Amino acid sequence: YAYEERWPGVLQGQLATHVRVIEEGLNGRTTAFDEPFRSGRDGSEALPSILESHRPLDLLIIALGANDLQPLYNASGYDSARGLEKLIQILKRNDAGPESSAPEILVIAPTRFNPSCEVVKRLLPGAETKFSTLLEEYRKVTEANACHYFDSNEVMVVSEVDGVHIDAPNHRKLGMAVTDKVKSIFRL
Repeated sequence: YAYEERWPGVLQGQLATHVRVIEEGLNGRTTAFDEPFRSGRDGSEALPSILESHRPLDLLIIALGANDLQPLYNASGYDSARGLEKLIQILKRNDAGPESSAPEILVIAPTRFNPSCEVVKRLLPGAETKFSTLLEEYRKVTEANACHYFDSNEVMVVSEVDGVHIDAPNHRKLGMAVTDKVKSIFRL
């Protein structure tokens, strides 16, 4: 999808006079797991460079976790939450925020896979159980680390086509919901 159709572009469109949204998405990125076939997918390895490139940042939104549940990584929802916690600790120790402080952190919990989709049944066995644990653990990690939290499952669902990714209408729903969350964080 075009930038304007993806949720960061929707967020930018809604908050155009107040913020600049920098999208740092990468297909297959994980919280803290290395993919043996494609480099640069470990979010914990990429984050320090991203912070240096774009500082100062008022807010960093972490929208990762679904890729962690691929069988390739043999990771549980709990393992993914540990990866999230690693990212949060990197951010809290960083001075990429305003006046060399740490930026605010918003964690967006990933959208559940569609367990009735054939692709999910075949390629992501046990995903529903892992996702339940992931969502519970993500909430605990964000609370324990005083981060802002939003569960994307409150406003959207994955595409019926593959049961994993989101379509343009759901990107819009997420972008609008994240807009409301950002407005509440910064009292805009």
